[in-house]
Amino acid sequence: MSLQKDIYKNFIEAFKAKQETEASTLRMLHSALKNLAIDKKTDSLDDEAVLVVIKKELKKRQDSIESFKKAGRNDLAAREEAEAKVLQVYMPAMM
Repeated sequence: MSLQKDIYKNFIEAFKAKQETEASTLRMLHSALKNLAIDKKTDSLDDEAVLVVIKKELKKRQDSIESFKKAGRNDLAAREEAEAKVLQVYMPAMM
């Protein structure tokens, strides 16, 4: 099964289980993947393209975490950290 299909399947499971953080993060990721597929005029993306999108979204989260911590908004930083953990699951293990 492709990574894109895994993400969508996990989104459905999280939505049904009422896991709000996971569901909203995976919904956002699925939307970003869908937009990229539309831009490339294809139905599905290969795993490399999916990983590029995930890396980009992780980078956004890390930048937001830094900004929120500098501003003293630890509540928002914690939310971004939770989203980053959800995205990190789909990244390959580091050597």
